[in-house]
Amino acid sequence: WQGVGSKDGKNSFLMTSSDDFLHLWEIDEPSTEESWELTEVMSIRFTPMETFGYGVTVCRITGKGLDIPGGWSSSRASPGGDGGVGYGGERNPDNLVFVFDASYCPSSGLLGAALSDGSVRLMNGRGVCVSILTLPGCQSHMTSFSWDSSGTRLASCVATGHLILWEIDLAGYSYRGSVTPACMAVLEGGHQVGRPLFGAQYCGGKEEELLVSWGIDGRLCLWDSRSQGNIGAPLNTLVAKNDDYPIYAIDMFHGGNNNDNNNNKEVSRMAVGGGREGGFLGIPLYLYDITTKMTTTASTTRTTK
Repeated sequence: WQGVGSKDGKNSFLMTSSDDFLHLWEIDEPSTEESWELTEVMSIRFTPMETFGYGVTVCRITGKGLDIPGGWSSSRASPGGDGGVGYGGERNPDNLVFVFDASYCPSSGLLGAALSDGSVRLMNGRGVCVSILTLPGCQSHMTSFSWDSSGTRLASCVATGHLILWEIDLAGYSYRGSVTPACMAVLEGGHQVGRPLFGAQYCGGKEEELLVSWGIDGRLCLWDSRSQGNIGAPLNTLVAKNDDYPIYAIDMFHGGNNNDNNNNKEVSRMAVGGGREGGFLGIPLYLYDITTKMTTTASTTRTTK
C-alpha cells in the first residue's frame, strides 16, 4: 500500500495494483473507527506501448466493477510489439503488462509505474501518459524505481541487475503537457549480473548526491547519484549478505544521536529487511548506523573517480 501525497484542501488517496491495473481509492478524513470504507475512484490499465494512449487507459468505475474499454485484446500483441514472447512466456498467454511498482511524486504531481515490458510510464493526475522511459533492446522487466525529492531525477531498477539513472525535464510540462526524459547513466558491476534488483533510494543529505540499491544477491551498494555514462562499479558495497539473505526493502532515518559517539554528532540509521526460509528464531532485521567514517570514505572515493 502506498498513499498518494496530499495537501490541505485536496483529496487523499490510497494506491494498490493488481496484474495490469493500478487502483486509486479515496480516503475519508481520519476518524476513530477501527475500519475505513474505501471508495475506488480511478483504475488505470496498462497495455503494450504501441496501443492507444501509449498503452495507458483510464477505466470507468461502475457499481458492478471495472468497466474495461473494448477495442483491444491482449492476445493480439506482445509487450514488445514485434510478435515475440512477452513477460512470463506460456504462463502469460494474454501478454499482460504487469505492474511491479508505482510511486507518486508530490513535487511534480506525476505518477510513475514500473512495468513488465521494460518501461517506466509517467502519468499526470488525469491518468494521461506524459512520457515513457525505456531503453532500446532492454527486454527485461523493471522491478522498481524511485524519485528524488525534487521530482527531476529518477532511478529505475532492472531485473538484470542494472540500475538506470534518468533526468526528467519538466520545463515544458505546463504548456505542452509532456515531460522530456534523458538517460544519464547505466550502473552495473555492484550487483550480480542477471539477478534482479528490488529497489533503490536517494540519500546523501539535502542534495541527495548518493544512491543506494539492493537486490536478491544480498548486497547493498552505494552509488554517485549524479553519475554519467556507463559505470562499472559502485562507490562502496555497504552490506554483503550473499544468497542466504536477499534484501527486499530498506528504510533510512536521518538525524538522531549515537549514544556511543562522544561528540554527540547526528548520525543516520538504516534498517535492512529480507531473508529466506527463517528458522526457529525467525528472519532477522538488521539495523546499521551510517557513521561519519563511512560517509567520508564514500565521498572520497566518488571525488577521486
